[in-house]
Amino acid sequence: MQYEELLELVKSRRTIRAIKPDPLPDEMIGKLLEMARWAPTGFNMQPMEFLVVKDLELRKAIKEIVDDYKNSDFFALEATREKWQGSPWTIETHGRWDCPLAPVNILILGDTRRRVGLPMVARYSQQKGDSIFESSLSNAFLYMWLAAHSLGLAAQPVSAVKYPKVLGLVKHLLNLPDFVEIYDIFLIGRSAMEGGPSPKLMRHLDEMTHHDRARDDEFLSEEELRKQIMKLRAGNVARHVEADRVADQLGMAK
Repeated sequence: MQYEELLELVKSRRTIRAIKPDPLPDEMIGKLLEMARWAPTGFNMQPMEFLVVKDLELRKAIKEIVDDYKNSDFFALEATREKWQGSPWTIETHGRWDCPLAPVNILILGDTRRRVGLPMVARYSQQKGDSIFESSLSNAFLYMWLAAHSLGLAAQPVSAVKYPKVLGLVKHLLNLPDFVEIYDIFLIGRSAMEGGPSPKLMRHLDEMTHHDRARDDEFLSEEELRKQIMKLRAGNVARHVEADRVADQLGMAK
């Protein structure tokens, strides 16, 4: 693959929140796992494990746990958002944020016992050890996401699994031992969205690139930063609303 092809793949990737329930062939799932297996990891300790969930009742249970959190705790905390960002997001203004019942859930897991193979300086520094462990899992996560996109599949990460309530309930449901951490969950299937990738507001490269020693005035002012944050948040909400609309039309959000 040439650089231009890789860049185009990355630029066209999106989080797809409207996913068809149609099953995926095992061969395609295997390709996702194989790509993630080759992700770089700190000192080649390869802490990642993958749990593929296709059982309908388990997928429904995971969805119920996540939906309950996203539509209760999530919006409850949004009420505390800083006033300069405008009115807080609520179910009344933004609707329920339910996960699709995707045909496959893939959990990216990390076996904490593999940290014993790290250099001693990392083993005795929790911050350093955590950084290496998390970076290794994030590489596998990103490799899988790009693999899904290259195969024409939709993927939605369920980062809510990092919150204690969701994490504890999902680990209990799936009988995961204490030494295994859940990095993230991918909901994967075929996209229900039509057309090409939705517009994505991106910061300009020259705004985020710095050279040698930073100047005092090189970063956005507080006012400029707040204006930009408002634009980015508005775009994120618009994508959520469109995905929910498509899912409701096809009856896939239940």
